[in-house]
Amino acid sequence: MGTDILSKLRDSYLNAVLAGNSDEATRVIDQGLASGVIPSKIYLDVLMPVQVEIGARWHRGEVEIPQEHIATQVTLRQMARLKGLLKTRLKLGLKAVVSSVEGDQHFIGAQAVADFLAVDGWEVDFLGADVPTDHLVPFVKARGAHIVCVSCSLSSLVPVATKLVEELKKLNPAPKVLIGGAAFAVRPELATQVAADAYTPDPQQAVTIARQVCGLLNAENALGLFLRKLGHSVHEYRKLRGMSQQELAGSSDLDRAYISAVEHGKQNISIGAISKLAKALNVTIEELLIGADY
Repeated sequence: MGTDILSKLRDSYLNAVLAGNSDEATRVIDQGLASGVIPSKIYLDVLMPVQVEIGARWHRGEVEIPQEHIATQVTLRQMARLKGLLKTRLKLGLKAVVSSVEGDQHFIGAQAVADFLAVDGWEVDFLGADVPTDHLVPFVKARGAHIVCVSCSLSSLVPVATKLVEELKKLNPAPKVLIGGAAFAVRPELATQVAADAYTPDPQQAVTIARQVCGLLNAENALGLFLRKLGHSVHEYRKLRGMSQQELAGSSDLDRAYISAVEHGKQNISIGAISKLAKALNVTIEELLIGADY
């Protein structure tokens, strides 16, 4: 499985949502799942890029507002559907607030961050678009949030994001703050203007960075987390391929007991063994490692 199937899925899904055809959009997603693409990869590598493309076309005047709104609603339904297919990890006992800055009507990226944090075991409050700073800060304090993820899609709103971070840092105790959004994807240097704890370019990295800044990823437990993620990925791809552990062991020239230990996150593993597993599961090493996240 490579980039070809994802490219085809993106093209088909883009055509479906531009046509406002929700049933066709569902059919495209079903086709991807039936082809063995895991839900998180469809979410991140199909839905998100298509939404970015629609936004770009809207800015160029190639898509009308009603068409953009319909496409967004179709994608929101697919996001919720795919999130429901992801396996939620054990609760971390940590709270996150996710919001777009005041004046920012865009929220799809923030929704994605909220979804993946929730799957990762965070207790998440997603506040959506255009949340006034003087309402958001008291809410964060009342909720006792450990981390606040702030989305800013327009460079003109970076001063608003900067002020929000300043106000959040005055709280006692002050939450950790992650900043992200299209404004920083287009102009990464703007992130240095915002005194957040970290910048996150996408929902997947947001989860890892959130764990890091909240002290959950020291060297020892980072390795354990990686092995558990990898084991989950191997297990999920094996099931998608309809293979038993013994069949995977034969195809990868590894011992069945070794496969079992890998899937349970109990086995340290070399890059050579990862390569063998990826080949046997008909995925790239990158797909196996990325798929390990969810």
